[in-house]
Amino acid sequence: MQSPIEEILSRAQARTQAGGKIHAGDLTPEEAHAILQANPKALLIDVRSHPELDFAGLVPGCCHVPWQLYPGMTPNPHFTAEITRHAQPDDLLLLLCRTGGRSQAAAEHLTALGYKHCYNILGGLEGRPNEQGMRGTVEGWKAAGLPWRHK
Repeated sequence: MQSPIEEILSRAQARTQAGGKIHAGDLTPEEAHAILQANPKALLIDVRSHPELDFAGLVPGCCHVPWQLYPGMTPNPHFTAEITRHAQPDDLLLLLCRTGGRSQAAAEHLTALGYKHCYNILGGLEGRPNEQGMRGTVEGWKAAGLPWRHK
């Protein structure tokens, strides 16, 4: 019988395999939060740019390693080196961005480098916009009512 965390990771892995992706899995924000609460060794990595942290807020306890650099949103040439300062290839990594796209790309990149447990958080911190163009209400970490704060 699987533990609740193993069940969550199995569901996340099934989502990823169904989508033909190579990273370990796609987690809902609620699942990611449950893992972070149950496993103190799990590492939440926010891959958004520095201005996004200032304007949209952040999840307490996250590690920040930008996937792209502002302005211009160019690839961060130091991304891999920065990750290696925080994580080892066998660590459980949960990656977060604004909507889930960059964190998925970062998870795929790290998986290709030999990191075995890279999970993308679906919907990111703010998710897609609602009918009025506002984020944080339809999907993602904020819409799920999970802890976050302004920087």
